[in-house]
Amino acid sequence: MSPFGKLPKILLIEPDGLVRGTVASVCRELQLARVRQEISVAAGEQWLKSGSPQALLLSLAEGETALEFLQRLRAGSLPCAADLPVVAMAREGNADLVLKLKELDVRRLLLQPFRLRDVIHTLEQLWPAPEPLAA
Repeated sequence: MSPFGKLPKILLIEPDGLVRGTVASVCRELQLARVRQEISVAAGEQWLKSGSPQALLLSLAEGETALEFLQRLRAGSLPCAADLPVVAMAREGNADLVLKLKELDVRRLLLQPFRLRDVIHTLEQLWPAPEPLAA
């Protein structure tokens, strides 16, 4: 059985193909997670009808559309867990945005351009570390 079968599945919604591809590639290479890449909130919402992620990495590039998506997620209006761990990505942030993201229980806001190690560190903190095998 492939080790990828036990990895958590992340839904990555990001319009920038380079960012999407880089994050997905690093997650695959480091065996952090399986990443489902979607270009928009609409495409991500469509995928949720058949997919079941353990976390969401969401670009805020779509502005209000992305925030409304998060509100529907937290309200239990989407076909996934309402308490799904969420990490948001944005080009800029202000106090109002940070407050709104806290209200929506977003675990972390990554400001772009971000370092890949910041993404890796953030994703590693979403789930408990696997227990070491007994000798």
